[in-house]
Amino acid sequence: MKKNQFLLIVLLSIGCTFNSFAQNDLKFEINSVVPPISIQENQLDQINTLTDLDKRYPESWVKEYISVEISAYQNGTLTKALGSSTVLNAAQKELIQLADRSSNLEVNVTYMPENSLKNNTAKQYDFKVAILPENNAAYNEGEEQLLQYLQKNSIAKIEAGSFTGYDLTAIKFTVNEQGNITDIRVAMPSKDTKIDDMLVTTLSQMSGWKPASFSNGLKVKQDFVLTIGNMENCMVNLLNIRPIK
Repeated sequence: MKKNQFLLIVLLSIGCTFNSFAQNDLKFEINSVVPPISIQENQLDQINTLTDLDKRYPESWVKEYISVEISAYQNGTLTKALGSSTVLNAAQKELIQLADRSSNLEVNVTYMPENSLKNNTAKQYDFKVAILPENNAAYNEGEEQLLQYLQKNSIAKIEAGSFTGYDLTAIKFTVNEQGNITDIRVAMPSKDTKIDDMLVTTLSQMSGWKPASFSNGLKVKQDFVLTIGNMENCMVNLLNIRPIK
């Protein structure tokens, strides 16, 4: 009986040790930053309505459309296409598909609102849509090597207990058209500025990225965020991030 009790105590001790290690393991991720209203380049030919451009478009506000203007740069020239419905016409859809990839689509909607007012006046609803590159920027040696680099040069040097509960820090950086890391900034500081400084230094010394590009070969800069800590922190939504595909 005593032997069995001793064995149970040993097993529980081992279990507690593993749990302790798990709690001290810092979670970290790199995600791309996307504008709140955006669309992938390879989905441009699937746009048929205003809701396809902006999932949050408040169609229920509209009683009657006066005009729907879509503008975009095409071969460097600002071009406009007019319509009068939430359903886009052929000219509007063609403009969207042929728009210069480095510029935003702009949508200007003039409408009569859906309400019970006797003296109803026309309203304006405007929004911009960013076109996302077909190919994300990528670390030349691969995602696994990127995570290993960060683990070795920064994450492993952070003392256990530096992050507890919902603690989270976020460092933003940009991969420019040449594949270089630029514009490193602390978006969400940690409780220890020394940790933030170390993370900034680690990112500044990182090289060997392939820049983001569109299907026509145009290279563009792209923003990313390195997060360390608890991704259930409510402030994560402010970062406008999503996993790299």
